[in-house]
Amino acid sequence: MEGGEVNLTATDYTTVTETWGLPASPEQLAMQYFRYRMAAGLSTDRDVLEIGCGSGMGLPYLGEKARMVVGGDYTMGLLREAHARLPKAPLVRMDAQHLPFRDASLDVVLLLEMIYYVADQNAALAECRRVLKPGGAVMVSVPNPDRPDFNPSPFSTRYPNMAELAALLTRHGFGAKVFGAFPVEAESGRDRFLAPIRHFAVRYHLIPNSMRAKAIVKRMLYGRLPALGAVHDGMGSYSEPVELDPARGPHRDFKNLYTVGRLE
Repeated sequence: MEGGEVNLTATDYTTVTETWGLPASPEQLAMQYFRYRMAAGLSTDRDVLEIGCGSGMGLPYLGEKARMVVGGDYTMGLLREAHARLPKAPLVRMDAQHLPFRDASLDVVLLLEMIYYVADQNAALAECRRVLKPGGAVMVSVPNPDRPDFNPSPFSTRYPNMAELAALLTRHGFGAKVFGAFPVEAESGRDRFLAPIRHFAVRYHLIPNSMRAKAIVKRMLYGRLPALGAVHDGMGSYSEPVELDPARGPHRDFKNLYTVGRLE
């Protein structure tokens, strides 16, 4: 790593970040497991940086495969929680647009559920390109903004869709592939009952802003829920992602998008 000014604002992302002990639905656990399992597949025997690692729940899982894993985040409170839970994990306070690493010093950079909080996404991808070694890889995961009833997070700047993700990575020299996971399924009886409530809540911005408030609502709707903790095998269901064609226009059939770019 190298020194230099880090351009940090006063924004605190704790309230919109998954943290240890929060109640989580089975699908939420499966989504967390999915993105880290996919990321771990890129990380075997490699030097890895997770930008936006939050409270660090995925770092031990990545560390089982990687040669080295560094966790970085914008919010000092989240890094303190990560350090309390994982005292030996390398953690760095950083801005995704100004990474404190030397050129060509890493093999893999992960941006999991965080790029939509970045003011200048082009700058973030340019930094990923700068710090990656030849043949390095970047992975970006986002909720699909084209899916039904998409609800943006507080503090978010812009959610790239399938075509925009591919274009963003290609612009910075990556050969990009986009995948979808978690199909938008036909509504169950319970879903049909809840759908009008959700439509109304999304339209009038009534969905709670914080992860903790959302957890309370989920507990009211679904009963007692398991708690978030360190990512581990078997914590959720897993099925292989489906590769998508960015040239085919908006894809509304999957809840989440995952883009993997490799330096050509």
